[in-house]
Amino acid sequence: MTIWRNARVLVTGGAGFIGSRLVDRLLELEADVRVADSLERAPGGGCDMPWAGSVDFRALDLLEPDACRRACQGREVVFHFGARVGSVGYYRRHPYRVFADNILMDAHLLQAALAAGVGLFFYPSSSMVYPIEKQQSPDAPPLREEDALPANPPNSYGWAKVVGEMAVRHAVEEVGNLRAAILRLENIYGPGQDLDLERASVIPVLMRRAIEYPRVPFQLYGTGSETRNYCYISDALDGILLAAETTWRKRLVGPINLTGEPRVRITDLAREIVRLSGKEIEIAFVQAETMIWGQVLDCTKARVELDWAPKVGLQDGLQRTYAWVRATLADAPSATQPDARRAGA
Repeated sequence: MTIWRNARVLVTGGAGFIGSRLVDRLLELEADVRVADSLERAPGGGCDMPWAGSVDFRALDLLEPDACRRACQGREVVFHFGARVGSVGYYRRHPYRVFADNILMDAHLLQAALAAGVGLFFYPSSSMVYPIEKQQSPDAPPLREEDALPANPPNSYGWAKVVGEMAVRHAVEEVGNLRAAILRLENIYGPGQDLDLERASVIPVLMRRAIEYPRVPFQLYGTGSETRNYCYISDALDGILLAAETTWRKRLVGPINLTGEPRVRITDLAREIVRLSGKEIEIAFVQAETMIWGQVLDCTKARVELDWAPKVGLQDGLQRTYAWVRATLADAPSATQPDARRAGA
């Protein structure tokens, strides 16, 4: 789109999975890109920052208000992917740190963006905003955007996203020249994901376990009957840019659900990864508390308002991702690889 040519864009968390791939896409669109990232998770995590040398990169900690001001100075558009994220287990072990750090980062960056006169603020929310009581069956009805309130998210990450959404919406109400887009993303995956087994999501964790089997067990935490949606990274990027572009005719876009289809049982996901490995793998189920049995999103609004639909099927996306994980692990020195037995998916 020509609207991105020479646009002065800031991507926070640009060394992370989604942020880094968004930077690639924006460079293809000839945007003037600045990246702000603390690089906390980059070492050993599989993040390769392919755009290094092509952007204005700033190693900044967004928990510091002055860092946020320096990041936003002179920018027209902000894509805010800087966040403290991790696996379900990570959220369980660090509830306060996850909540407090994300609340502070969102508040500092939004305030800095307003002070710098940023015209467009993109906020990636999450399926974790939805009330836990609406997700207590593997066959729970797909969640619609209006189901988020009254709020009762399952963890502190979800609570922080609820607050972040409200902050962005109120900023648009108060500041006349601000446009914003909010997408509730669910389970974005693909090449370039973090492979750290404490904080990575289920797909790269299971793929790593399959590749390293039988040296390590192929463990699946929970019953395997839990259901989710998964969205391939290129489809997610399409939706993110469409949402941002839609703000040129509508000041506040969203919140809008965005993920792939269909509903997938975790056991079936694991079996497909086993098939891709070509190995005879026995799935070892590990007893664990299941807080969310069925987290599936209704993406009708994305289709109607953004003219968006996923293009990459799950089987195709998993095949592409597995090939990348296998190549990445083959190239990594074994000394830098975390112990595959230390954390659950």
